[in-house]
Amino acid sequence: MTRAGIFVENQLALLGIRYLLDAEADIQVAFAASAPFAVAPGSVDCLVLDRGLLGELPPAVPAARTVLLTRGPETGPERTGATLPLDDAPLLLVDAIRRVAAPGPAPVRQGVATLSPREREVLGHLVEGCTHDQAARRIGISQHTVDTYVKRIRSKLGAHNKAQLVRAALTTP
Repeated sequence: MTRAGIFVENQLALLGIRYLLDAEADIQVAFAASAPFAVAPGSVDCLVLDRGLLGELPPAVPAARTVLLTRGPETGPERTGATLPLDDAPLLLVDAIRRVAAPGPAPVRQGVATLSPREREVLGHLVEGCTHDQAARRIGISQHTVDTYVKRIRSKLGAHNKAQLVRAALTTP
């Protein structure tokens, strides 16, 4: 049985995810909350986390395997892309939780929890697909400063390029 914890800010999404997971025989929801709180080590196998709450995780959240929820790609002058069909989203989420919580060796890398709040913010923009310049404009800092944060994040997560960085952010605690 997989024990999942849910931290999702939007109440409707929180209820929907809880309802979805409660219907799965092999997944037990340990908690569902709209704001992060300290979690006892070993109490969950998988944490479902709203990307918007990434910077609010208290240090007392254990290194659980995490499914990071992000918004679909936005369209407009800065962003383009295709979104997944809405009908597939519940199946994809349940599958992601099962894969992330599957038994096996835990990643050796340091987790996202070791990042500073600003590093988490920068990483969140990169996960959404922003360039360094777009992230800088959204946060209100220079592109050079974003470059510095990205170097630090890569070092902490053991990533050598942007693809590995995003993968590490989505798959490590």
